[in-house]
Formats: sequence, C-alpha cells, structure tokens
Amino acid sequence: MTRTYASGDGPRVNPFFRALYRDTASALSGLFAREHTAQVDPPERERREEDFSEARLKLLYCSPTMELGVDISSLNAVMMRNVPPTPANYAQRSGRAGRSGQPALVTTYCATGNSHDQYYFRNSRLMVAGSVAPPRLDLANEDLVASHLQAIWLAEAGLKLGRSIPEVIDIGYAEGSDRPEPALELHDHIAAALHDAHAQTRAMEAAHQVLGELLPAFAETTWWDDSWIEQRVRSAGTEFDKAFDRWRDLFRAALDDQCIQNKRVLDHQLSERDRSFAVARRKEAETQLNLLKNEVPGSRSVLSDFNPYRYLASEGWLPGYSFPRLPIAAYIPTAGRGFGEGDYLQRPRFVAISEFGPGALVYHEGSRYLVARVQLPPSSSGSIVTSEARRCEHCGYHHKADDGADRCEMCGEPLTTTHGLLQLHTVFTQRRERISSDEEERRRAGFRLVTSYQFSKKSLRSGRRDAVLADPTGPFATLSYGDSATIRVTNLGRVRAKADEPDGFWLDAGDGRWMTERDAAEAYGDSSEMPLVDADGNEKRQKARVIPYVEDRRNILVVTLDTPLDEPVARSLMYALERGIEAAFELEDSELTSELLPPDDGPRKRFLFTEAAEGGAGVLRRLQSEPGAVARAARTALGICHFGAHGEDLATADTERPCARGCYDCLLTFSNQPSHATIDRHSIRDLLLRLTTVEARTAGRDESRSEQMQRLVGEADEPVSGRERDFLGFLKERGLRLPEAARLLIAEARARPDYVFRLPGVKVAVFIDGSAHDRPAAAGGSGHDRPAAADGSAQEQSAAAAAAAAERDDDAEERLYAAGWEVVRFRHGDDWDETVARHARYFGPGDAR
Repeated sequence: MTRTYASGDGPRVNPFFRALYRDTASALSGLFAREHTAQVDPPERERREEDFSEARLKLLYCSPTMELGVDISSLNAVMMRNVPPTPANYAQRSGRAGRSGQPALVTTYCATGNSHDQYYFRNSRLMVAGSVAPPRLDLANEDLVASHLQAIWLAEAGLKLGRSIPEVIDIGYAEGSDRPEPALELHDHIAAALHDAHAQTRAMEAAHQVLGELLPAFAETTWWDDSWIEQRVRSAGTEFDKAFDRWRDLFRAALDDQCIQNKRVLDHQLSERDRSFAVARRKEAETQLNLLKNEVPGSRSVLSDFNPYRYLASEGWLPGYSFPRLPIAAYIPTAGRGFGEGDYLQRPRFVAISEFGPGALVYHEGSRYLVARVQLPPSSSGSIVTSEARRCEHCGYHHKADDGADRCEMCGEPLTTTHGLLQLHTVFTQRRERISSDEEERRRAGFRLVTSYQFSKKSLRSGRRDAVLADPTGPFATLSYGDSATIRVTNLGRVRAKADEPDGFWLDAGDGRWMTERDAAEAYGDSSEMPLVDADGNEKRQKARVIPYVEDRRNILVVTLDTPLDEPVARSLMYALERGIEAAFELEDSELTSELLPPDDGPRKRFLFTEAAEGGAGVLRRLQSEPGAVARAARTALGICHFGAHGEDLATADTERPCARGCYDCLLTFSNQPSHATIDRHSIRDLLLRLTTVEARTAGRDESRSEQMQRLVGEADEPVSGRERDFLGFLKERGLRLPEAARLLIAEARARPDYVFRLPGVKVAVFIDGSAHDRPAAAGGSGHDRPAAADGSAQEQSAAAAAAAAERDDDAEERLYAAGWEVVRFRHGDDWDETVARHARYFGPGDAR
C-alpha cells in the first residue's frame, strides 16, 4: 500500500521512535529473543526455558504455553501484548513474575481495535482485582459428553495406543504392485478389543457413576434418551476406527505421491528439470510420511500432532481443549522447527476456509507460502467428487440435497440449490520467494464466505429449544437454541472477483491444483468431454469449477425479531448484543461470533450467534433458558454504547471521551471495519432500553426418544401388537428415527398403516407383516397376528385371511401413492437391517454397530 503526500510534505515524524532509534537502540545491541509456543519442538522448548531461567536468554515471547506449570523464581517482569480472556488467565500470567517475593512489573497492552481490550482498559479493576469465575463449559453438550464417554470406554477396553499411529494402524502392504495399496486396517489386537462385550459393560457402569449427577441436566436437552449411554458405548469401537480416516487419507496420498515421483526420478527420458522437480516432490512426500508416522525429532512428546491421543482429541473423539478440534491441515514444505524439511500447520475449520483458501498466502517462520493444491477425495471414476446442498435465501437454514425438501423447514420459503460443493480437507503449499505488493494485497483481500446452519435433529425432533423474549408491552423476539448444531461455511469466491464471474474456483481434476484463469482457459471441461490435446500431442489438463466448504458442530442461538429492522440498525444491535454478552459473561472475542442472516437485501430480522469453544461455554443456552440473562447482557451493552441506565448519552461532544455514531471504545472493531460506515449507537438506544426489561419464556422442549416410545405404544388409535412393539424396539436399539404416529388413519387414502413418518419433502407409511400372512392389512383396521377362527380348517382360514389382506393392501397402497405417500413394507421373514439400509433416507443412518 503506497501513501502519497502533497508537494513538499512528508510523513509526520514520531518523536518517540526517533529518540528510541537514536538514543536507546545502541543499548539494546546484542539482545535477542526466542519464541515459546506449541509450534516449537519440545526439546528445543525445554532448552529455551532453561536458558531463560539462567538469564542466558533475556527475552522470551510466549503463547499461553507459559501460563501454567512454569516456575522461574528470578523472573521480575511480565509484559502482555493483549488483555487475557478472563481474570483467571490474568492471575496465572502475571503470577509468573515475582515468585520469590521480589517486586515485579506487570504491563498489559490494550489494542485500540479490540473490543475486549478496550472494555477492560476502561474497567481494569475487573481484570486486575476481579474475582475468578469458575470455568465455563456446557456440561450438557452432546459432543462433549460423548468424547468423555469414549475416553471411559477406551480405559475400560485396556487399549494402549502408544506414541505413533502405526502402533494402532497396520501400514504394511504387499510388495511388487504397481502402486502401494495398504489396507490400513487396525492391528488385530486393537480390532479384537473394539467389540469386547465385558469392556462395554464395564464402560456403561463407569459412565453411569461418572455422569450420574448430570443425568437430570441431560434429561432437559433435546438429544438425551434412556438408552443413549448404551448406544454410544456399543458404537464406540466403530467410531474409534472411523476417527483415523483423515490420517488414512493423508498417509495414502503421501505414499502414492512418493511412488509416482520415484518412477519419474528413474525415468531418464524426462528432462533434467523434470527429474529435479520429481526428486523434490519425492522428498516432500517422504517428509510427510515421517510426520504422519511420528518419526521426527520430538515425536515422543504427547504434543506431537500425530501422537494417537492428541490426534483423537483433534478429531473430537477424545476430549481436548488446547488445540483445534476437527482441524484443517496445511503442509508447509520447508524447514520450520529446526528439524526435518516440512510441517503440518493446523487451523480450526472456520479459520482455515479463508486462511487456507485457494491461492491464499500463509506466513510461517518468516516466509510466505501459497496454497497451491488440495487433497482430493478418492473417486473410482477418476473425476472430482462434489456434492450439492440447499440453502434458504430467506433465513440461511441448511438442507441436505437428499432430504427432498423444496421449502425451508425453518421459515417455509422456497430453497435454492448449490452445485459443485467440495469439502475442504488437507491443503498443500509452495514457497513464494517473490511477490509484488499489489498481488499480496489482492490475495489478502479475502473471500466471500456464506454461512448456513442446521439444528441437530433427533428422530423427528427439531433439535432446538425455543424461548420468547417479551416485556409488558408484548413479544420482542424468539430465541432458538441448539447444541451441537451443524454450521457450514462456503467459500463462493474472492471479494475482488469480476462482476460476471460465477461462484467457485477452477481446480485441476488430476492433481488438485488451483488453476488461474489462464490455466483454466487452456484446459478442457468436465469428465464428460473428450480429452483435448495440444499441437505436440500432450493431453490438456482437465478442469472443474468447485465451491469449497467446511463443516463443524457448534452451539448456536438464532434470534428472530418480531419486527424486522433496517440493515444498519439490525447490524448495530447485533454487535451491541455480542459485546454485551461477552462482557456480561466474561467471554473473549474469539469465543463468540455473530452475523446477520438472510435475506441479503432489505430489512433483517435474524441474527446467528455461535460459540466457538469445543463443547461451548454454555452462555447461549443460558440466554435461552434463564429469564433474565438477555436483559443482563442488554444492560451491559447499554453501558458499552456510552448510555446511562435510563438512556442518557454519556459521550457527547463536551465529555472527556466523545463518541458520535460509534468508536473503538464501543461498537467498532478491526473485524467489523466494513460495517463502520453504517454502525450507529444512537439508532439502537431505545431497543437496548427495551431489552433491559425483557424476560425469556421457554416454549418447552422436544419429545425425548423414551417419551416418544411411550406415546407410540400408549396413544395409538388401535392396540399395538407384539411384532409392532418389537419393531419400535429395533429402531430405538439401533439409534434409528422413530415414527411420528402409530395406526394413524390416513383419511385421503382410506388407509391405516402401522406407522407414519413425516419428513422434509416426504410422507412415509410403514407396514409390518404378521406371521399369519405375507402382507399386512392396510385399511379398515389391522389383520396382524389374528388367531384362526374356531370352526373350519385353521390352515384354510389363514390362507383366506392372507388373500383378503393382500387384496386390501394392494388397494390401500395404490391409494397412498395417489395421495403422495411413500410406502415401506417389512414382510414376514425379511431382514429388517437390510430393509432400513435400503430406506436410510427415511430411517436415518442409525448408530454404527
């Protein structure tokens, strides 16, 4: 970025830095510093700690790795570059100095554009001498509970995972094949332990002891039912195996690349330049394999990314809080930690979708790297595997394409479909030695990201809990809370894309490289086209236009206003509530995010708040369930916006710190700079005042699976037979979707199926055969399990009943189809598992068995 000045003018001279460079710099000659972070090799980190404690190293730049457990008695100064998240963090970090009783100097810098820092700059006593609040965790979060339950199962199964994943996964393969194709299955002793029934029983008993006190809280959620622990324990082994799939994909890709490049190295028909390139790629692949096998210096540390326990925690299978859950990895090909020749950088998915986006620049250890390619999912057809999804343009709700819905289940509006979606996994970078300032600025301008959300549905339950915000004058908004909801962020393209450019990016279908417009112009289209060749007979590259996306599960709160607001007002209110929630409940900036939901034009009525921490902080649940929580946040927001308790303006032009529409002390931050021109604190004063008087009135919760079972058995229009009761138990045991109703009369079809499912875009009638005939009665009552009459041959009467039932069934099925229903039959003698597998769209995937 270049700044120009008027003729004869120059930049303003800062006298502080002039004096620093002239008078002080010489005294600092020879002073050097080192970093202390999780990215530093553990042995090197220990050496730096020792050098620092012995004063051989005078200055140490630290991440929170020094917050706990490091005692350097002679340390007398701590400088914090930003305000810690909570008073507890401040106490730990500042407490590193003066541990031998000597005086200590603790300095904390407050960033101008950081709302968290500015709040505590004005209220420093709350940080420096504030009370330490207990840790905030949503202990009733399903993902969090599941990870701890799986840890209990792992302990009861007696599995020792060792220090590297090859101690868990067999990486051997048969020699002599054209390309190595290892099965990468679990070692026999690991696989045998996965289905140990005694270990499962012990795990269930231990889980009830550990979680016993929390069961009443679980019962108030939308995910809990009486068989949840049993189902999770029985599926733990299968989920354990699946958790290593990301590692398997990385290993196979690196092994395959090593084989291909080795062949190119040995191909002496290639030019020297091409063979040199192949040597470099082979070496890069070997480095990746060493990292994945943990065969690098420091691999004995539990802090290694591919230590089995740390890896499982990053996958969300085990609990873990000090590194990203379900990360996206970027391979960096150069030396970074002083050993090896490459490394994997891990980022949370919602950070990686932009930081590791197509052609993005990654800065690591003083060098720049360009995101050049992605790991493609395997495909038997040789083409890129993409998907499609539907997003509501009126509220942002996400629908899977196979749901069959054409209208939004959140707001009822029509849906739009996005094609060519490619889930982002591992990316690979290449070093960029030279890059112009214009190119760097263009690449750092960012991407157009779109968010969609979906509540975690359980059977027919919506997976959300609602509350109405109201004051004496009437309702203000509806709060919809969901734990472990699915959030998807899609990268539609660059911010500075051409006006007529379609969404997405060009991708080389062969090796996963992102293509420039020039490369794409020379390539041919999708796999349905015939390959094109150039003048020299070389086949041109195959291209595909894809839209990258990432998904994760988070606690969310959707605020739906009763009266839509103009976008500037809605945006100002959203930022004020976000700031108020953070300050009132002691959340750091990074722990809570917010954004306006569609429609993108015109007035807005929906905000999406998301908790970023694994398992969540439990604050969004409190806003929905505690009557006065929103009012508490609104009162804090009112003060942050420079208003008194009654709305008086405390930042007028004649005050010490005047504020017009907004400032960095209230609503402005670096992250919301694009909205600075529209933010206006005055436009939301009356709204905040009203919010200080509202209460949240919960609207009940969805039915649990146990309650649903009892209703299906007890509230059917006709008694439920033993076979139909067995069918319900079969569905519940396997974690499959339970029906909405039993023996419900479908008036438009004059039919009474055994069970009814109403799903997005489809209505399903289910019939369960009895043992007396091959097809069930479908109209005018049920013919299941009827005994033979006393007179006549029992066999003849059974045959006659079967024939009559078959005729009624044929007629009823035709009427159901004509009325727009789908029909699923479970015939006598059928394999029920096979039947539900064929109709997984209706019954769900169930729990792995």
